[in-house]
Amino acid sequence: MCSIFLTNKPGINLDLINRYLRLRGPDHTELVQRDGLIFIHNLLSINGSFQIQPFQHERVTALYNGEIYNHGMFGTFTSDGQCIVPAYLELGSLFTQALDGEFAVAVVDHAARCVILSTDLFATKPLYVAIDGPYFAVASYQSGITAAGFANPVKVPPNRICRIDLDQPELIEIGQLYSFSLKQYRRDFDGWIEAFTQAVRKRAEGNREKIFIGLSSGYDSGAIASALTTLGVPFNAYSVTGKENADILAQRAQRMPEGGVHRFITPDPETRTRARGYIDRNVEEQYYATYSAQGDYNEFNLRLHDDSGATGLSMVCEAARRDDCKIYLSGQGADEIISDYGFGGRRLYPHSNFGGLFPEDLGSIFPWPSFYGSSQESYLKKEEHVAGSYGIEARFPFLDKRVVQEFLALDHRLKNGHYKSALRAYLEASGYPTAFDQKIGF
Repeated sequence: MCSIFLTNKPGINLDLINRYLRLRGPDHTELVQRDGLIFIHNLLSINGSFQIQPFQHERVTALYNGEIYNHGMFGTFTSDGQCIVPAYLELGSLFTQALDGEFAVAVVDHAARCVILSTDLFATKPLYVAIDGPYFAVASYQSGITAAGFANPVKVPPNRICRIDLDQPELIEIGQLYSFSLKQYRRDFDGWIEAFTQAVRKRAEGNREKIFIGLSSGYDSGAIASALTTLGVPFNAYSVTGKENADILAQRAQRMPEGGVHRFITPDPETRTRARGYIDRNVEEQYYATYSAQGDYNEFNLRLHDDSGATGLSMVCEAARRDDCKIYLSGQGADEIISDYGFGGRRLYPHSNFGGLFPEDLGSIFPWPSFYGSSQESYLKKEEHVAGSYGIEARFPFLDKRVVQEFLALDHRLKNGHYKSALRAYLEASGYPTAFDQKIGF
């Protein structure tokens, strides 16, 4: 998971800044000062060598959080983040266009007197900025920035690359990572199924640490579990009992691969209170905003700590850490992109934007609010803050660039044929137990 902090403001208090940031990176904290800048990195070591940051070069200093799956394109490294400096030196300010992964990056070019900031395509890894006259700060969490004496931090937007000039600090957007094609020409699900399988593969194979998922009886976690099982990757699964289809969950429990563990979590009052109390103590104040393009639903200032989904995830993460699992494969993004929380024009939830009925001209609705923002941004915040507070790295196969592009490329009639048609086709092909045409769980 890791966390980062960067500022040119003197006299900071490391303990205050790191109050919540350090939980994302419990394995090591490193503080470096260079050219009047302060760099802080909190490490969660998941893969490769135990790589302390920042990465330093005679011209460049870089901080990084996340995973870069195509690091081998840039050389041979003992840890994936080592590719950042060579990639920047080779490709320049827009280098993150070439990265495949889930990341937040801050690169200081000391010669050019600037900072390059970027997250992945959906900003799965948070990155915030604040500027006050000649001073600026960059951090994984808003709390780190406010603890350094800055007001009103803003989030680096998804699908954007930004620059701050060191001599006259100002946040400037200089490019985007990717431009989605909106041509709906695919007449079968083969491309999407292959892309999804590869997205799970690169997030699951070759890890030093153990993987887990929250397993419901629904489509999203079911597809991830099916892919992991097909790939032969051991994983732990945690199911919160309650409103789930008990028969489907029992069948899925029987499909666990060798080396995998399935556990049921009963959300009794004591368990809920403990999980909620952990969030209260270890997650900074955060608020959601969910809204609809139809204009009849706009809800802001929804407190993360009061969200039942955050409590449920806390229960799952607590159980996973007891089993020494540190990598969480999340189903986040499937509802936002594949179904829009609706089907056939009927909104299943009020923040649905078009009732899941994809038009023949996709450009007429793209990007709908929850593609990048609304519940996408809000629920990613929940995943990152709650998992991060447990020192767990979250990964998001449904937000893989190729998975999303292959879905957008499906003919609109394929998209509209069934509820979550691409996922249904995948689950049917794999024979994985699923209650079809139901919005259940996660």
